[in-house]
Amino acid sequence: MSAYALQRVSELLKDDATLERTRESRNQLLKEKSTIEYQLNKESKRCLDNVTSNLERIQLTRKNVRNLRNKLGEVSSLSRENKSSIDRYEIINEATTIHEVIEKTASTYDKIVGFNDLQSRIDDLLEEELRADALESGVPNLLQIHYMLTMARDFQEQCVVLAQISTDDVQMTMQRVFLRLPGLIEKFDKLLESVIYDIVEAVRTENQSLLIRLFKIIDVEDREDIKIVATRNIIETKERESEARKIKKLPNSFHQISGLKETTQHQYPSPAALAREIATGMIGSRLLPRSYKTFTFNTIKKSISDMFVEVRAEYQGEKRFEVLENLDWVFNELMVVREHVSKLCPGHWQLFKKYYDYYYAELNNLITELVNAEPETLIILEILDYDKNFQKTLKKDFGFTKETVQSVIGEKEKELLLSDYLNLIVTKSEEWFKNLGDAELKIFVERKTPPHTDSEGLLFLDGTKTCFQMFSQQVEVAAGSGQAKILVGVVERLCDLLAARQKTWMSTVSSEVKKCIEYNHKADEEAEAKDEFPGGLVEYLISLANDQMRAADYAVAISQKYGSIVSKVHEKAITNNIEYTLDGFAEVAKCSSTGLIKLIFDDLRKPYTQIFGKHWYSGNQAQQISDTLYEYLSDIRGEMNPFVYSTLVESVVEETILEFVQCLQYEHSLKNKNNKFLACMKRDFEAFYKLFVQFVPDDEKEIIDDKFKLMEFFMDFACGPVDGITEVWAQCIEIYWDCPVAFLSAIMRCRKDVDSSKLKQITATAQRMTLSAQRNNQQRNSDLQATFISRFKMT
Repeated sequence: MSAYALQRVSELLKDDATLERTRESRNQLLKEKSTIEYQLNKESKRCLDNVTSNLERIQLTRKNVRNLRNKLGEVSSLSRENKSSIDRYEIINEATTIHEVIEKTASTYDKIVGFNDLQSRIDDLLEEELRADALESGVPNLLQIHYMLTMARDFQEQCVVLAQISTDDVQMTMQRVFLRLPGLIEKFDKLLESVIYDIVEAVRTENQSLLIRLFKIIDVEDREDIKIVATRNIIETKERESEARKIKKLPNSFHQISGLKETTQHQYPSPAALAREIATGMIGSRLLPRSYKTFTFNTIKKSISDMFVEVRAEYQGEKRFEVLENLDWVFNELMVVREHVSKLCPGHWQLFKKYYDYYYAELNNLITELVNAEPETLIILEILDYDKNFQKTLKKDFGFTKETVQSVIGEKEKELLLSDYLNLIVTKSEEWFKNLGDAELKIFVERKTPPHTDSEGLLFLDGTKTCFQMFSQQVEVAAGSGQAKILVGVVERLCDLLAARQKTWMSTVSSEVKKCIEYNHKADEEAEAKDEFPGGLVEYLISLANDQMRAADYAVAISQKYGSIVSKVHEKAITNNIEYTLDGFAEVAKCSSTGLIKLIFDDLRKPYTQIFGKHWYSGNQAQQISDTLYEYLSDIRGEMNPFVYSTLVESVVEETILEFVQCLQYEHSLKNKNNKFLACMKRDFEAFYKLFVQFVPDDEKEIIDDKFKLMEFFMDFACGPVDGITEVWAQCIEIYWDCPVAFLSAIMRCRKDVDSSKLKQITATAQRMTLSAQRNNQQRNSDLQATFISRFKMT
């Protein structure tokens, strides 16, 4: 404290103003000193009080120990005085023991003499209760019967043990005395069994008193069993320890001669040991556990099993699957047990859990039998629906959690059932799809009648509508099961079938288009075709393309309808499968459009062969092509889905240009004198432009401009100065990044002013520029789409 005071004074003196406030500083220090002294006094008093209290407790303890020592001395003194004050104490003590034995013997004799009457009274009461209905009578004598029978059994077990250490005559006598007792035990067990069978009904008939008495008996029996098991263990331990000490005291030579083993062969605890404990009073009741608690649970289990035997008898043969609609009583039984019965017995029995486990096992066996009966798809759904409702009820009405609730089928069996259902669906659907596919492909190939026309004038075939009717029916059934896995599985399998169907359509379209073109070529070469080829392929291709749009609409509707009734995870699975089929529909539509384009441009192969030839400069080939395309596009426009039609027109624009520039393969020399070639090019593409603007909406005219941009580069390559070719090429590949160098090379071969050396130089430079440009474009954008000029090839 002095050091602290000095420090505080030093701090105050450092300030010049402090000299003027000395009195004030002194008062402040005095207040701090007073506060610290108060705190010290308070803490010192608390410590002193603790020390004083502890000293008082020590003194009290010493006093108690001294008193206890004095009392023990008095007890010892009294014991010595009593023994010494009575002459021949040992004799009197032995006589007293003999007297007690005589009294016990007399008591045992009296019990044996009256045992037959006791058995008769028990038998009369049992017969009376067994004759009556337990629920109607309430079994009023149940506790009395149990009490009397327990006394009889306790007496019998003790007498049998005592007889085992006596003569054979005594043992035979005991057998005769207790001859009727096993029959009485059997009757009592039968009575208990009848009551246990009616536990749930006892609640419904307001016989709670009967259940309380029943459970009280079982609880007492259980406690006595626990007690005797513990007692026997103690006796066994004492007996083994006693024998071990005796063996230790024997000389080593005796061990070697007799070959005595550490353990003896008799049963533990031995009858002699038990008899000693009976004599000393340590055992006053039973000598063996009677396992009535186990008996009760086994009887409950058997009663539930018997109920399901009756259920199987009621629902067999053709009616066996109807049982699924008549199992609500199980939940009613469990609810009674949970809300009423379990409250009447000890909580540690977990009676509701026992009942639930027994019912679950029986239900599981019953459902497994139904599953093994190879049910149809609708029955499988009913089984799965029952399982779902079973789990839902357990969680809603019985408080089960997601972790504790169980599938009544079993998780592995449930997966197998789902697999069986899906396999059945797939098998049937494959058959339906195959029959439908065979029928619609036959119609498509034979083309005996024209396609159908809807209210908007669009062409269509019947197959797609029928296909999605089947699809929707199966998905609807799967959704009705309430099993998300089934719904997802059905959608997935049906989408696989749709994908296979789509591949078949594309293969068929390609085959029919190829056959048609070959037939047309033969017809041109021969005066009369030998083989007939059915017409109407163009209309059927239009119908097929339209059907893909309808199919896409059906698929999207299914995805939206059924995706919304499942979880996000399953919704995503459904969406992904449907999107996969949408891509397939788009491919089929594209395949149909490609087939149309092949047919259209095969029809135009003659005027195209004259492009860039000597007759082209004064001819009207482009106008012939435009007129033919106009007829096709005009006819198709009213029959084709607008979206498919717009993509078709765009493809026709690309194909028109591509077919035009691919006429370079004939290597006609370009006549650039007096800009003759350039004038013809402008003439042709003016005709083409006038054609296409009629079929493209005004807000989409840039589509034509984008495609025709290539022709500007074409004319620059064909007519521009040779020294500027590489510069124009750089501009070209900025727009048409995948334009093949073969395109430029083909143009250069047709120019008279480009020799082979210059051709190689231009081609090599263009190749380097292309590779560099393509690499840069790919690095900037990995989603680049191929341009139509990438399909340019020299045949």
